[in-house]
Amino acid sequence: MGTGQEFAKKLGTGGAILVLILGIIATITMFMVRGTPVKDYSPPESGEYYSAHLPELLEEIETDLLPRIDAPGVELELSDGHIAVTGPAQALQTARLAIIHYFDSDLFEFTEVPE
Repeated sequence: MGTGQEFAKKLGTGGAILVLILGIIATITMFMVRGTPVKDYSPPESGEYYSAHLPELLEEIETDLLPRIDAPGVELELSDGHIAVTGPAQALQTARLAIIHYFDSDLFEFTEVPE
């Protein structure tokens, strides 16, 4: 008898069902729980406000959000009704995750630039 068979025999039917249920609960929890990318940050204004006031959104991200994350080389610029976000690959990915967590992704255009 192998190790797996011995373990299954010791668990029995009830134990196997319990392990299965706990596995399902753990999987659901991992996919449903989302942490915030920036600890202790919340936008001071609503998404609707920032949709109508892009310069204020740009300023909020530059002065309050970007300094809290590790995204060196990321630059923001107001361009044709959206905010252009450019930067090296890794920094841009970090900035993108934080920005679209708090703000509407339709307001931004993300462009990777070589380092």
